[in-house]
Amino acid sequence: MRMANAFWLRFIFLLLAGTRRANATLGRACLAGLLAGLASLPAGSTTAFGQGGNFDGFGLLNDAEQAAAPAAAPSRSLRSSDDWGPVPTDHLSLANAAPVLLPFFNNGPVFGLPGTVTGGFWDRTQLTGDWGGRRTDLARRGLFFDVYTTSAYQDLTSGGLEPGDWFVQNTQMSVNLDTGRAGLWDGGLIHFTTQARYGGTPEQTFNSGASVPVYTGLLEPDPLASSTMLPSEYFLVQGLSEQTSFMVGKISDIFIPDQTLFGDSYKFYFANFAFNKNPITTNFYNPTAWAVLGVWAPSKRLAFAGGVLDPNSRSQNLATNAFDRVNLYLTAVASYDIAGLPGQFSPAFNWSNQYQLDLTNPYGAIAPAQIPQAVGYLLGSPNSAGLPINNSSSSCFLIANASQYLYVADDSKEMATKLKSGVPLRGVGVFGRAGWAPKQTNTITGDGSVALFARGLAESRAYDSAGVGWYMNGISPDLQNQVRTYTGGALNVKNEQGMEVFYDYAITPAVRLIPSYQHIWNPLSGVAVGNDHTDLWMMRGTVVF
Repeated sequence: MRMANAFWLRFIFLLLAGTRRANATLGRACLAGLLAGLASLPAGSTTAFGQGGNFDGFGLLNDAEQAAAPAAAPSRSLRSSDDWGPVPTDHLSLANAAPVLLPFFNNGPVFGLPGTVTGGFWDRTQLTGDWGGRRTDLARRGLFFDVYTTSAYQDLTSGGLEPGDWFVQNTQMSVNLDTGRAGLWDGGLIHFTTQARYGGTPEQTFNSGASVPVYTGLLEPDPLASSTMLPSEYFLVQGLSEQTSFMVGKISDIFIPDQTLFGDSYKFYFANFAFNKNPITTNFYNPTAWAVLGVWAPSKRLAFAGGVLDPNSRSQNLATNAFDRVNLYLTAVASYDIAGLPGQFSPAFNWSNQYQLDLTNPYGAIAPAQIPQAVGYLLGSPNSAGLPINNSSSSCFLIANASQYLYVADDSKEMATKLKSGVPLRGVGVFGRAGWAPKQTNTITGDGSVALFARGLAESRAYDSAGVGWYMNGISPDLQNQVRTYTGGALNVKNEQGMEVFYDYAITPAVRLIPSYQHIWNPLSGVAVGNDHTDLWMMRGTVVF
């Protein structure tokens, strides 16, 4: 019996070492944050609302436009010392009123908005600078062009599925067109992004055995699409009034949903997906999704958003099987101040009728030879060929995130400007996530995470940041029982925990070096090879062009 167990345990390992985590990681970042951002879209407040977490500050749109006298797009000779503030326009401009939207959609800094620094190599926030003034002219006319690259090297020193190292290069190109500044129409923003990933294959990179990807960049442009470049996002945001707006198109489920007030960009901060999005969402969403979303903000500090998202969208296809199943999503965003320190709370609910594995009775009759494959599929392998799968067509989740600054070094005027523009504050804060999903249809049925984040504490190191975080993913008791039953008690799946610590060192504001360390207890699929932990070191290098 031991020899038989050893044989199929190794077989499960071979299944898992391939593209096993791909499907699970596909959706995680996806929807939750998108609507969380949309929820704050139109609500405006100079204090509690407009704090840069998602669509905050959209309610300032009308006031901001009233403050700017209508005028034609400026020529180069009209540039002032403050090139990054509101631009006089004949049409309502979202970049003027709510500049936070652009870095929110890009998941990174945007040239031509407040926070941009030109000048010498050691000071500029974009490596290629102003292109002799042409880039500023384009931004003032509503066209924002940004490129980001992140190089990641990981060395898994012990545990996981298999120790080893890999290298991955992510490149993102984003274009935003503000229709107001461009002289087209009021209150519109068109966004387009392409994502590229080169380097290690899924077989090499998904080797941690964890229930979540240890590097969020492995999801771009798709977990299975390595060594390629694909269009990942193309959508329209349209403001209708101070209280209503909508978004339609293919959105990023990595950048937009479940967004906290600070600290969730894998380009600069935490690498592990559990600190960027709620892990439960991976069972519902892919990294991109066709979406139609609406937002209503009854007050300056509270907004609601809801809509429908497609569970089948991928970067590799335009609209294959689009909306044959749906995710129905509802969220709220509440912003507040405690003793002048910004905070944010955002719950979200999702119901879906997409097919998901029924963990109470996952298979029909299977042959003994199929047991290794069946167990591998339960632990995350995408290989279900030939298995008599029993699906459920109804599931849901309830998640929430909260963020709170504990200390801010910026003065009140500078803080207000940064929050409205999506520029990270200098200070210390804490953020966390929690979620629940039915154990019958979800691998992760309960989760929680908390992280301490600091940025720019020393004035001489204003762009440096550091963080330490812990997460717990509660594995479905139904899944644990099924694995135990199919393996005759040889495998025992336990709840997974993990921690990460990182330091983001700014060589220049545009060039970052980010070492980090992660330790994971009881990685979900690590049990297939007898490992109860994962240790890995990572070095990232990010350049903002």
